[in-house]
Amino acid sequence: MKYEVIKYDTHKHLFDEAWRRCTRRGLHQDAKPFMFVSDFYISDEKKLLIKAFRKSIHEISKINGEFKSYTCLLTDENGVIIDLIVLTKVVFLI
Repeated sequence: MKYEVIKYDTHKHLFDEAWRRCTRRGLHQDAKPFMFVSDFYISDEKKLLIKAFRKSIHEISKINGEFKSYTCLLTDENGVIIDLIVLTKVVFLI
C-alpha cells in the first residue's frame, strides 16, 4: 500500500468528508461510521501506520512550534479517518 501526504487544494473531497465528521472531542457519533474504532477491527498494517503517524506528529511539533495550531487527520485512500490528533484546544484547523 502506498501512502502520501495530501493537500486540500488537490484532495478537497477527502478533507470535506473527514471534516464533516469531526468535533473537538473526536468524531460525530450521529454520522454513519465507515469503520469501527477498535483494535479488533483495525488491521496490523493500519496499527503500524497509526503509531508512525503519532510519532511523526510528536517529533514535528517539537521542532516547529507553529505546527501545534493544526489538527492532523490520518485517512485511508477512501477518506476514512483512521486517526485524529488535535495538538491544541484553541483552534480547529485543517
